[in-house]
Amino acid sequence: MTRAPTTLEECVELAFGALPEDVRTWFPENPTAALTAGLGLRVSPADHLTERADGGSCDGMSFLDDGVILYAPTGNRRENFTLAHELGHWLVDQTDAIYDWLSAQPEPPVALETLCDRVAQRLLLPIENIRAVVGAGPVEARHVADLYDRSLASWPVCAIALAAQLRGLGAVIITDPVDHSVEYASIHPDPEQGWPKVHPWPGQPIPAGHPLRTLGEGGSSRRRSFWTTPWGHREIYYLDAVVNSRRAIAILADTDLWHTELFHPVVQREFRDQTEREVTCCGRTHSVRSYPCPNCHTPFCPSCGKCRCDRQAAAEDRCRGRCGLQYLPHLLEDGLCEECR
Repeated sequence: MTRAPTTLEECVELAFGALPEDVRTWFPENPTAALTAGLGLRVSPADHLTERADGGSCDGMSFLDDGVILYAPTGNRRENFTLAHELGHWLVDQTDAIYDWLSAQPEPPVALETLCDRVAQRLLLPIENIRAVVGAGPVEARHVADLYDRSLASWPVCAIALAAQLRGLGAVIITDPVDHSVEYASIHPDPEQGWPKVHPWPGQPIPAGHPLRTLGEGGSSRRRSFWTTPWGHREIYYLDAVVNSRRAIAILADTDLWHTELFHPVVQREFRDQTEREVTCCGRTHSVRSYPCPNCHTPFCPSCGKCRCDRQAAAEDRCRGRCGLQYLPHLLEDGLCEECR
């Protein structure tokens, strides 16, 4: 009997281990063929996914019950990351033990996306490549660009790989130096305390007064800094940042990995509370300790991993036309929505 996972890393290993070895080898060479011929999934490009405005880092969508993956046809490294991330969702769906772990997390949707990102990184970027770049020293912001240049991995995959190498709480973020917002963030939770209340996430603005707002091309900064959430919570982080012609890259860490200062104030950091709630699903009432879904504000069921809006989506049917979107059954005629008829 498989031992229930207790950490994010154990969940990654469990999901990755559920993938046949030949598919693992095949995927980096030809992701679409590995998914279709290797796993029997249906993979289709969907141009409308290039217009997402939800801050998502992955331009894809999965219909797990139907074995369908849609992706934005970007024609570059990001396309491979999207397919690998959606495969992560499919692997999680095969493993009840991972859903049990997710239901106990303070923010299950964030934990799920981070888990799928980690699975994508394992598929696309071998550990040997990472070790060759980082060496024996601490992770640095410049390593993200170095890893990108020495591999076929996308920027998010490189960020994910290096975040996993952090020794404690931290994050690797990629920002837009023009509009000063977070393009991508990979979080490494505290090994004991879990997820902090204050951490960067895609779509967040860089806080006012933050050093990243003033760094120009070719600039760098290594110092004690901070991060502030959009709702005003602020915490101290140590910062290592570089800006090149393509990206502004930064590492936030709860400890001074780079020995930038002699004095280190004691930080009483706040972590996510796991409040107990009740949810009625799968024929019984469960007590769960987790944050609710941000959309429907109901807890995630520990048995099936679904919130109220997930259960509603499961009752919908997918349009058989070009859009591939889901609708309530009465909105479809002969399997087609109004736009595709």
